[in-house]
Amino acid sequence: MDKFLRTTYFYNTAENWLWFFGILIVGFLFKRFLSVMVSKIVYRMMKKETKSVPVAEFVSLLRGPVEFLLALFIIYAAVNEIVFPRKWRIIPFGKMRVADFIDRTLDMLFVAGITWLIIRLIRFFALVYLKKAEETESNKDKQLVPFFRDIIIVLIAFSSFFLILGFVFKQDVISLITGLGIGGVALALAARATLENLFASFTLFTEQPFIVGDDIELGTMVGKIEKVGFRSTRIRNVDGSLVVVPNQMLVSQSLNNISQRMERRHKFFIRLKLEASIQQIKQVIEEVQTILDNHESISTGAHVKLDAIGDYSINIMVVFMAATADYWESKSIREEVNVAILNILEKNQVELAQPATTLFSLTDDKNIDNDY
Repeated sequence: MDKFLRTTYFYNTAENWLWFFGILIVGFLFKRFLSVMVSKIVYRMMKKETKSVPVAEFVSLLRGPVEFLLALFIIYAAVNEIVFPRKWRIIPFGKMRVADFIDRTLDMLFVAGITWLIIRLIRFFALVYLKKAEETESNKDKQLVPFFRDIIIVLIAFSSFFLILGFVFKQDVISLITGLGIGGVALALAARATLENLFASFTLFTEQPFIVGDDIELGTMVGKIEKVGFRSTRIRNVDGSLVVVPNQMLVSQSLNNISQRMERRHKFFIRLKLEASIQQIKQVIEEVQTILDNHESISTGAHVKLDAIGDYSINIMVVFMAATADYWESKSIREEVNVAILNILEKNQVELAQPATTLFSLTDDKNIDNDY
């Protein structure tokens, strides 16, 4: 047995190869169990801060990066049991030695795994703060938490990139950053739109023209704010579609925050036929005014006036304020008013006007110029 263990295969003894494969097999068999156990231990350590989030949700977030790091530890422990000859080199990488290549690869993956773990922890704490924000009446935290979560994740990713360059590839990070500063002008020009949206996002968070959950009107679009990111804002349109709007557009044009007003104004015209009598017109105006004055969801100060006598119609202007900030509830109130107006017109036997159209037809050939 000792002779077999001391036998050399590929520059390593059989004992070394048995340790190598044994560590790999046993480690990967228990990797899933160990990752769950480590995640639960971390959860118990932070239970006071994380009690609002179930342990299963925490484990599902951390299990991926923890398994990845455990796999790297297992591979690192197994590789330490064998040696690679100095003459083994990888030609495409400048004739780099295999041992150096494996060390650098593992170091780079360790930094990436730790970065992944930190990002997952940040997402978890953001989830904790979001759940706390749901218990309050204000929606400001619901807007701020995702924004700062994304900013911190981006900063950590950049820091990890420079750490890999400095720690793994032994590059002068300070000189590299200085060089990036020299080329920063070109980079800024290339990423002008992204930078404009990023600065616009800070404007949105400092001035807060709206918060998550507000209904806004932007140009011809009306919708509800669902998420504000550091590049764009997601708006749920009234037709149900999801619209992604660059933040620069939100700060560069007029924006109407509908949720900040308690009433919605409605204005339209009732166009009656010219044949309607004065008595019928007065009766329609009086009854429509009564409907608006007595409606429980319409604010006082509604107006019904004879506005103009047009070429084909008598125009009655109707203006009222629906006592609600909700878009669809306001539309329901207007629908009730429209149905009541139709009933009033039917009762008073008054018809709505239509644009007059005159058609000319040439049916007699004698009327047509012979030279045409």
